[in-house]
Amino acid sequence: MKVNDHNESPDAGSHILHPGSRQLFRYWESLRAERACPDRSEFQLAKMVSIMPNLAIIEQSAEGSWNFRLAGTVVCDLLQQPLTGKDALGGFDSFERDVISKTFDVSKLRLQPCLVRMRLISTSGMVMPAELIGLPVRDKTNGKVQLFGGLFALGNAESAGRTLLLRRELVSARVIWTEHENGDSLMEKVGRKATPLRVIEGGLSQLKR
Repeated sequence: MKVNDHNESPDAGSHILHPGSRQLFRYWESLRAERACPDRSEFQLAKMVSIMPNLAIIEQSAEGSWNFRLAGTVVCDLLQQPLTGKDALGGFDSFERDVISKTFDVSKLRLQPCLVRMRLISTSGMVMPAELIGLPVRDKTNGKVQLFGGLFALGNAESAGRTLLLRRELVSARVIWTEHENGDSLMEKVGRKATPLRVIEGGLSQLKR
């Protein structure tokens, strides 16, 4: 399982598989321009009509947990429950929750996009790959950073909804390092070098031994 990778290519979008995720990422980039991230109020849903049901807003509580502030109909259908106000990491085991939570933490702190790939596993044994992209945005009302994201099935989403969801399984989690403010990365701007991030090989079975 790939937990993080610091060897990003010049085109960060090349790591993103689903066209909807790429559309959302490019729109976020166009809004932020040379800033670290845009304000949430700048997003115009009329420009994202085709992926609107896949959109979600994830925010961190005062206690540090990550919850859905809002979730579109496709997101709720894929995870088979109403999600507004619910735990965004529900259905993952404790190790996976910790990995995703730390990825979200870095995304929020460094104002960089993150990408989480997972498998949605049904009670009948059906496996549906899915991709979650999280893009940092500021909430103008309180100044807090949220993750404006989208969840996209990498397969036939309709067939996934026909059987009960048993669990979610993490495949990979990474932060996508981007540049802003005249080409300087955020890590350079704050006077730090990017810390190399490990790639853990061998899958979950080896990690949990």
